[in-house]
Amino acid sequence: MFGLSGRQIFFLLLLVALLFAATQYVPAYFAAFQFNDYIRQEVKYAVTARKTTENIRAGIVQKAKELGITVQPKDIKITRRGPSFTLDLEYHWPVDLRIYKQDLVFHTSESGEIFENAYN
Repeated sequence: MFGLSGRQIFFLLLLVALLFAATQYVPAYFAAFQFNDYIRQEVKYAVTARKTTENIRAGIVQKAKELGITVQPKDIKITRRGPSFTLDLEYHWPVDLRIYKQDLVFHTSESGEIFENAYN
């Protein structure tokens, strides 16, 4: 077939399969990297930007939509301890390789300080 030996055909098919798998996994990990970096920046600069927990939650949900990540506001767990807080988020990215389906699970946890009035 096209002057290729059986071994060359096997390696060509293997290369095609690897490239197909890469087109499914690379976007997931790239989006997760961008999303986690955004969350890290939001938490780190929450005080200087004078953001409340609801502002942070809304911003994270909006960024997730932009990146194609399914996150609902209820998925974002914010635990407050005085002026500081911890944000925990676990989200899933489905990967479909036609013969194998996998659900990649990403988890992020960040701590920072929050801007709140003393009267709230």
